[in-house]
Amino acid sequence: MHQTLWEQLQEEASGFGVLSGNELLRIQRVKDKIVEQVIRQEEKRISLVDQFPRLWPQQPSPFTLSVIIQMAPTDQAKALQYCFDELQNILSEIRILAERNSLESSARLKSVEASMRFLTEGSGRQQATYSGSGELQHSGGKVSRTSV
Repeated sequence: MHQTLWEQLQEEASGFGVLSGNELLRIQRVKDKIVEQVIRQEEKRISLVDQFPRLWPQQPSPFTLSVIIQMAPTDQAKALQYCFDELQNILSEIRILAERNSLESSARLKSVEASMRFLTEGSGRQQATYSGSGELQHSGGKVSRTSV
């Protein structure tokens, strides 16, 4: 699931300025669903790990993945360590991509807001280019959108 989330973040990052708003919203919905799945999976994992100390012959404290890896047979310890390292790597990449996408989204939103302000307020003492209802305006009054 983390890999899928990373892929969605990659698609989002490559789509800025190319994808439509609807497509970016679709990606956001997919990311939200994946995050919900990750949360549910993490809750299950925590529940399972909470059961380990009762099932393990020795009950070390704290009972962390590092402790489990040290106590596990070599093959299982290597597999656990590999999974842990891979998860840490992808989580790091997800954080980096999410931060970049957030900054890109914020910058694009500010640009759109500035354009909207320009179109609706005009510059300085000039009359606005467009009215609040979307009608094109000029010094002589309003021109209907349908007549342009």
